[in-house]
Parts: sequence; structure tokens; C-alpha cells
Amino acid sequence: MSPHPCWIKIISAPLLQFRFRWMGKSFLSFNCVDREAKNITASQNRHYDLDVLCQTLSVSFLQTTIQATLTSSSMACVIGDGFASMSSLLLATKSAGCVVLVNLTKTLLVDLWYLRLWLGTEDFNARVNLVSDSTSLEKIKKEWDSQPEKGLVIAFEARDEYLLKACPVDYAVNIVSMQEMDPLVTAEYFNDLRSIAESRKLFFYCCNREEKKMQDGTITRFEDYPWLAEDQILTEEGCPWHQFYYSKRPLFYHPYPPIRHKLVVMASK
Repeated sequence: MSPHPCWIKIISAPLLQFRFRWMGKSFLSFNCVDREAKNITASQNRHYDLDVLCQTLSVSFLQTTIQATLTSSSMACVIGDGFASMSSLLLATKSAGCVVLVNLTKTLLVDLWYLRLWLGTEDFNARVNLVSDSTSLEKIKKEWDSQPEKGLVIAFEARDEYLLKACPVDYAVNIVSMQEMDPLVTAEYFNDLRSIAESRKLFFYCCNREEKKMQDGTITRFEDYPWLAEDQILTEEGCPWHQFYYSKRPLFYHPYPPIRHKLVVMASK
């Protein structure tokens, strides 16, 4: 018989939360990011679970590693957010003045809904922009240029990912979603980022499974992403906070298949 779900919360979650929070102590900004994450999830009426805590650790890591780039006048790109956790954290901690949020249609709707819960209707309407063409994008970019610390969100569907090339992004983030993409789709995102890197310095933080077999038999491999020898690697290792998860199965928390994170300065094409 499976353990009652309450035992997961009583036994598993606190053990892993403690373990992960201990990792956070190595980042000077962790407590501040953690506090914002608690405020965000409370406003959305959802639990501060391990997924959110991993996002908190990722933001804290980036603030430590490329601190000068995570400012209220920077533009960030989040490729494949979940419940808008990363986008919300970047704005709440003033790690970005504008977030470009790209996701699949249905998932993007969920992201936008949770942004609305966090920001409130009035602020959401003033700051969040769903665009689907270059004309709309240019209009929002001009608005951001005039008010770089307003905290805007530019959201578009993954099918419109080509719009990313026109965004003056300072850093991009992808966490456990490229592992779900067809390699050709991943290559398109890399091409977009490298196009941006032709005119500005661009950091890319990528955290994904080292290898995953899709339902159709396609295998995605982290090392096979279209990295270039010219990419300047700042960090590359197994991601410490993406190694375990909890479930109803004893011993309640278990190791993930290996997940790697890599932070690079992107080379242009």
C-alpha cells in the first residue's frame, strides 16, 4: 500500500527542503531571493515546493556568478518557464527590468495566469504584453527603452520564437525544458541566441538532463546541444539542486537521472 500523501509532506519535503536550503547558504543573496519566492507563492495561493526552491537556488547562483548582469535595467529571456516562477523571481528581485517569456501555447497561458495572480489585474495589464508580430514587439521595446526599470514582460508563443532575435537580451535561462524538445527546435533557440550575441554580450544558463529518451524514440543529449568551442564556459557541472525529488515511494526521495547545468558567454554564429 502506498504511504498516505501526508507522510510525503511530513517526511520527504522537509528533508529535501532542509538539504536544498543548506546549499543556498553558499549564496549571499539566497535569503533575499527566498523571501521573494515565499511572497510570490503566497500571493498565488500555492505551495513553496521543491520546484520553486530550485528556481530560487538558480537565481541565487546567477546573482552570485554574473552579478553585474542581473540588474533592474537588464533584459532576460526565460525559455520554457513553469507557473512563471523564474520570470516572477527575476522581476521581484530586480534581477531584470524586462523578461522575455517564451513557452508553448497552453503552458504560456498558465504562466500568464500565475503572473496575474502575483501582480494583480491592474499591474498585470500595465506590465505584461503578449506579442505575436514584429510591429507589436518593437512598440513594447520602445516602451521599455523609455522606462527600463518598469519591470515589463514580453510574452510570445514558442511558434513565434523567431521574435527572440530582435530582443536585446543580456542573459537567457532554460531549466529542464530543452530536454523535452526535438533537437531541431533546440537548435533554433541556439541560433536565436547566437544572433543576439553578434551585437552584445549574452550569457546563457542551461540546466537539463544529460540524456533523455522521448516517447517517439528521439534521444536528447546535453552534450549534443549546438554548443561551440568559442563559447566561454563559466560553469559546467552536475547541478547540485537538481539531483533529488520526492514521491510516495519509500524512501520517499530519490535521485533524478543526471542533470547538468552550464553557464556560458555565447559566441556568435
